[in-house]
Parts: sequence; C-alpha cells; structure tokens
Amino acid sequence: MTVSTMGRITKSDIEESFQNPLPEESILCSDGHVSYKGYSIDNNLKHIVLRGDLKQHVKKGGYHIQQVNELHNRLKKWIDGSFWGVSTKYLQNYLNWFYMREKFKHESITTEKMALASIQNTHAVKQYRCNNFSYNVLLATQL
Repeated sequence: MTVSTMGRITKSDIEESFQNPLPEESILCSDGHVSYKGYSIDNNLKHIVLRGDLKQHVKKGGYHIQQVNELHNRLKKWIDGSFWGVSTKYLQNYLNWFYMREKFKHESITTEKMALASIQNTHAVKQYRCNNFSYNVLLATQL
C-alpha cells in the first residue's frame, strides 16, 4: 500500500501508483470516476463501473469493490481509534504499520516475526529515508 495523493485521485496518480501498467487481460472495477475511465482506456483494460448511488454493489460475474471498501473502513477505524489524527507527512508510515497489522492479524506477532518481515522488505529503509522528499512531492501535486 502506498499513498497516491491527497483528495480525489487523477489519472496520472493512478499511473504513478502502479510500477508497471496492468496486463491487458486485467479488469478494472471502480466507482466510475473519470480518472479510472481514462486509465482503462489508455491501457486497453475492461472497466466495470459500480455506482453506490444507484445501489450497484455487485455486477454479474461477481465483480465488486467491496474488499477495497472494507480495507478502507478498517484503516479508517484503526486511525480514528488509535490516534488523534495523523500527520500527512508520515501517512506512508501509518500505512506501513497498518499493513503489518493486517498481515499478522490472525497470529500472535512476536518481535522476531516483525523484524523478519521488516528485513524482507528491501525498500523499507529507502522508503523511510525518502519520507521528507515523498511528502514534499505529495504536497507539490496538491497546489
């Protein structure tokens, strides 16, 4: 999980979020925002739109965005229940923390397991060291 932007996502935010374009056989399910439509057209992807305002939660074939919505709900509850707000400067660190909690939620996590998982993330130190730069880039895209 990575922070893409603050506010509504744009097509360029989506492109930057993926290290590589999605394979053409992928199916993009979204809430129908124009950014996702543009991304799917540019990358020749099938795009399935699910509009909550029309009570479209599942489309034929089992396409839905409920897992993403549930993940968002768990993240929001964790932040609201654990902190008095978060600093956008450290938002990526909060996401990393939440990811680790989700990864180990069904087992008793030990310091050893957490350290091993951190060591396996070859980008952890780089991400931490680039935090100020990433924050400045994120802010610059909001102006």
